[in-house]
Amino acid sequence: MKEDCAQRMSAPHGCTDGKDVIGKFTDALKQRLGVDRFRMWFSHGVTFNVESCGEGNRDTLVVEVRGQFALDRLQKNFLTQLRGAAMQATGSAMDVELRLESAIPQQAELPLAMEAGGNASARTAPAIKNAPARQALGQNPATRKPATRHSAARTSGTRSTTSRGGTASLSSLVHRADGARSRRASQESVRAAQLDQLPLLDHIESLDQQTSRSVSASAGSQPAATATPSSGAKPNARAAMTMQSFVKGSSNELAHTAASMVCQTPGVASPLFLCGPSGTGKTHLLSAIAAQLRQRHRMRRVMHMSAEQFTNDFVAALGNSGITSFRSRYRDVDALLIDDIQFLGSKKATLRELLYTIETLSHLHRPMIFSGLQSPTEIQGLTSELAGRMASGLVCPLRALDQSTRETILQRLFEERCPIAVPADFTTQLAGMIAGDGRVLGGLANNINLLQRMNNRMPTMDEVRRIAGDMLRSAQPVATLSVIETAVCEAFQLPADTLRGQKQTRNVTEPRMLAMYLARQMTSSAYAEIARHFGGKSHSTAIAAEKNVQKWITAGKSIGRGRALMSTQEAIDRVENLLRGAS
Repeated sequence: MKEDCAQRMSAPHGCTDGKDVIGKFTDALKQRLGVDRFRMWFSHGVTFNVESCGEGNRDTLVVEVRGQFALDRLQKNFLTQLRGAAMQATGSAMDVELRLESAIPQQAELPLAMEAGGNASARTAPAIKNAPARQALGQNPATRKPATRHSAARTSGTRSTTSRGGTASLSSLVHRADGARSRRASQESVRAAQLDQLPLLDHIESLDQQTSRSVSASAGSQPAATATPSSGAKPNARAAMTMQSFVKGSSNELAHTAASMVCQTPGVASPLFLCGPSGTGKTHLLSAIAAQLRQRHRMRRVMHMSAEQFTNDFVAALGNSGITSFRSRYRDVDALLIDDIQFLGSKKATLRELLYTIETLSHLHRPMIFSGLQSPTEIQGLTSELAGRMASGLVCPLRALDQSTRETILQRLFEERCPIAVPADFTTQLAGMIAGDGRVLGGLANNINLLQRMNNRMPTMDEVRRIAGDMLRSAQPVATLSVIETAVCEAFQLPADTLRGQKQTRNVTEPRMLAMYLARQMTSSAYAEIARHFGGKSHSTAIAAEKNVQKWITAGKSIGRGRALMSTQEAIDRVENLLRGAS
């Protein structure tokens, strides 16, 4: 940052050391805007100068901004704060002027027309000779900024005669005109590239950044409005999460269809809520939808983040008095995607702000997609009003990955990561032993890759069990009578020990019979032991409960009451997912 003050500034006019003035000014500006807003708007491509300190004139604080877009935004939104910070720093009135950063002048290319008695190669030799010196000074022509509009006009203009009065030939004039057009085209392309890679604009859009800039592997080029990352940037892990790489199965078919529908028509069934246990592909689908909205529908401001990032941004805005900019940032988006909504439970201020944001975007017909471990009405701590807004569009459940889906994912992971081909029967056997969590499947593929590289051969199943035994054992949940009872009570939102009581109401007897059925299927307990555990009944009660639940599964009967109403098969899947999470 260049900071200087004219030496002729007199003491009565408040002229102090330039660095001291700039330091006080930046501190005052941080206090007025907050650290985060100051870092966002003034830490990239903005420099400060103190100049024009003549006798009888007030000092002028010059703010040089790189890029016309940033200059317009700063002049529109922060001119008052800049003047106040300048007055606070100097103790007197001080002019503030915003300027566009001046470009490095570009040397005009000499015409190649031959003069009478002249030599073109002799005239261009000094320019070639001085090229290494310019590169040593950091003025590489390849990286030099384009000239300003007036300088470009001067350099691109053509003359009918040479500088020494010689008359140019017709061919030289045509060559000179073509060269001028090519130089103008080159300058315009460089100027456009610099605008696309403007650090300030890229920082503003980076929340989606954090909230990701997902790029589909099979899609075309990026939108012109999206900043292109530099070649040295780290690859985004979400870039591989596309609709093409998502494995569709019976456990996620509904959610996959809904996501494809949103990619084709973004405003349909908004908000879309994806719910299911961890590792079933919710984040994958959200990343794929975000990439499609950017590339296919050319949406510039697609905000994709986790609920934790939304909360942290909201708390930071409250602490730095930037709630207005926070609301503008989230309510002026083209699409909003938030993952892990269950993180917001019982955070009243954040929930209220999210509710108003959803209402604003709903009136503007902007697409919204959310995800969570449970449906909105089942998330503890979520207000009923917000849960109703999220459930007003389309709620799509995802279950733990089924056998065929796990097998397909494992085969794909083995092909990508393992140097030795894995037999199909080996993959099928592993898919039947592993849990329905996609992340666990990735860990298992890494273990197979490690064993192959260590032994230079395909490992045996015993070797896999020794190194990945914990992953394989997690496929079958820990099943005891007490654990099953707790999981059933949680699934049906019943108080603890309800199933052991003597209540005979329908909202208790149906979950009790389901618990007896699961205890018989998952444990080695006898009918008498199961009946005694669940209310001191006789063994005939457990036998009748097992037969009734089997009939419910065949008929597709719904059990439970109110918000806990669900089909029998859905209840079994939910209890099994809860058991896996508890193990």
